[in-house]
Amino acid sequence: MQRHELADASTPFAERVRTGWRYPMRGAAPITIGAVTLFESLAFLPITGFRLLVVVLGWIAIYTYAFECLRRSADGYADPPEIAVHAEDKTSVALILIQLTGNAIGVLAPIFLGVPGLLVSLAFAFVLPVMTMSLTFDGVGAALNPATWVAAIGRFGGAYFVLFAVMLASSLLQAAAQYAMKDHGPTFFGTIGYYLVANYLTVYNFHLMGALIHHRHEALGYRPESEAIAEAIEPDDDMALLAHVNLIAREDVPAATDILTERLREGLAPAALHTRYRELLRAQSRMPELLVHGQIWIAALVAGREPRRALGVVQDCLDVDPSFLPDDTLICGPLADTAAHGGMTRLALHLALGYLRTWPADMGAPHYGLLALRMHERLGQVAEAAALGRRLLADHPEHPLAADIEALLASLAVARRVRP
Repeated sequence: MQRHELADASTPFAERVRTGWRYPMRGAAPITIGAVTLFESLAFLPITGFRLLVVVLGWIAIYTYAFECLRRSADGYADPPEIAVHAEDKTSVALILIQLTGNAIGVLAPIFLGVPGLLVSLAFAFVLPVMTMSLTFDGVGAALNPATWVAAIGRFGGAYFVLFAVMLASSLLQAAAQYAMKDHGPTFFGTIGYYLVANYLTVYNFHLMGALIHHRHEALGYRPESEAIAEAIEPDDDMALLAHVNLIAREDVPAATDILTERLREGLAPAALHTRYRELLRAQSRMPELLVHGQIWIAALVAGREPRRALGVVQDCLDVDPSFLPDDTLICGPLADTAAHGGMTRLALHLALGYLRTWPADMGAPHYGLLALRMHERLGQVAEAAALGRRLLADHPEHPLAADIEALLASLAVARRVRP
């Protein structure tokens, strides 16, 4: 089996920036860059309309390969991929559309809008990397959601600004190469030189985006493929313990449960142990303990910035007890927001109403009351929304959100009047 060099996720991102310039010159990357550049040279053939087709196809080819470099770097591999193995999936298509839009805005906005257009171009350039990276760890829908951009940038921290600065410098370097080589250099060789520089920088930038995902994968809730493969080949202590527990559970389920109980009391444990623990508790109908564990695991997942997995545990607990609710405002509230943004309307409504019912005097109660009001509206529950809105106004008449509540009530009233 072919072995691949792995990257160290703990390496500071600044170090990855410094050493990453060698990445496009390793493995299959230089061959791919050279092949795409040679293909782009076909644009010099004197065939009507052929030049534009060659440029577009070359552009698509290098971005498809670069995105595969991003994925591979995010999965913890230090060497470039041989080929773009995901070239047909929808994320690659979305990447092409996003990059096409970004380049169009970058070129056209300053031309048509002047200085404001330049600001628009810079703003889009700032979010373009996080949109591209979101395709890897959250999918197409999240990549187009501004809320995802804000959350992801927060999890990337200051390293994202380093990435943006590098990509901005690369854009300036590419523009300088175009000016010096393509526009004012020898027509054929100057253009080839420009394409080499542009394709090299594209692969370098996408590698850095993947390296940043790998560096911050725990905060993002992303599991690199290389770690999963390494665990399968050389399981760690927790995986060995899980295998032992599964063996014990064949004869003595309570004893297997006790082993996991002791391990979970020690602190941070992988999701597989928590999941198996819940399976064993459920098999014994130990529902109160299942709910207690749910509260503990949900709190740990929220603290570890894994709200989507935490919502899965909340739903599992609701299957046991339909009145279940996280027992802390700092857990319940953010999960309600995450569920609402993620399209989990009924779960968001349950959490928001539970927050309002359990902590009515808390300073966050009006916010989650308004969130519940919006979820009622989203579900078409106009009467419930109207009743909740009137109660919120009666309880918090001077709150800054009162105007938003009144506006929503007014829109509900209009909707009821025009409904056939």
